Amino acid sequence: MQPPNIANQRGLLNDVHRGLGQQMFFWGRDVMTSGNLLIDHGFERQPSPGHQGTSCYRKAWRGGLIELHGHCAGWYPQEASEAPGFMFVRTRRCSYAHEQNQPVDPGCYETHQSKLSLQTQMDAARHFTAWLTEYEEWIIQQAGLTHRNECFAMFRKLADSKPWLPPQQALNWWQRFAANDARLVRARNFASCSQAVHAALR
Repeated sequence: MQPPNIANQRGLLNDVHRGLGQQMFFWGRDVMTSGNLLIDHGFERQPSPGHQGTSCYRKAWRGGLIELHGHCAGWYPQEASEAPGFMFVRTRRCSYAHEQNQPVDPGCYETHQSKLSLQTQMDAARHFTAWLTEYEEWIIQQAGLTHRNECFAMFRKLADSKPWLPPQQALNWWQRFAANDARLVRARNFASCSQAVHAALR
């Protein structure tokens, strides 16, 4: 049996994977809304290597590159950084910490990345979700929470979708995960815990 802290870390990382699966659908909707919200946020659209007719989006952030693609999303450090690189693969529903400084071609994933320690994977995921929280806060300011709620409603209607937390609760969870909040609970318990806190503060 795994020690409780390791089991909890793996559980939280699984929540990250489920949340990013939903988030990638949201990014796809952002591209189609009000022109292109990713471009408005400062991303550059580029042809996707090895996938004719598709695009990826790239943005400099904290000494590295954020890259979003329909198949994967990640952060690639360009300078010396305390945080490792991070990549989430949608089709595999999992993430990797890595030491690469250039984005990979979608579909060409290094199997050795999964050998990095669990703690390194958690550090990488927290660094990436720090950017994600900044982006989602910006989205709500620019397009309103209504936009995200509409994205969530569309995602839930897909036959093969796996809905995660509703947008406002999702943002709260991302914020606490990125901040390494020791009190953070699994996403499946997060809604009930949040309701209990609000009730206690009334």
